[in-house]
Amino acid sequence: MDANRNLSLTANDDGTVIVTNRHGTQITVDLHGLRGLTPLEMLLAALGSCSAVDIVELMRKQRAPVAPLAVDVEGLKDDQRMQWLRVTYHVAEEVDPRKFERARSKTAEDLCTVSRTLTHGCPVEHVVG
Repeated sequence: MDANRNLSLTANDDGTVIVTNRHGTQITVDLHGLRGLTPLEMLLAALGSCSAVDIVELMRKQRAPVAPLAVDVEGLKDDQRMQWLRVTYHVAEEVDPRKFERARSKTAEDLCTVSRTLTHGCPVEHVVG
């Protein structure tokens, strides 16, 4: 799989942004959150969904399925950046806690690219094309 990732975005006068991936799938981002998620909510969604799909896959491989897995993502915004983020997993009682903890730890520390990027940082360039 190609390691490069890219999206095309079109910003509109009404505060919405249409995001399109290479397959043509589109989502609407809305500055005010009325017609789509806000940009910051998209960040939280990326973190939660990346973590969730990795955990579900790891647990499936351990023959300990957890799907559907409910996840909450929250954080504190201050001074135009997030001060902290928290991902909370709501796990059914019958799920083996040791297997789930292994999957959670592996996801957070090794697998979830979004989590690792947020944790370790990444250079961002803003250029005129």
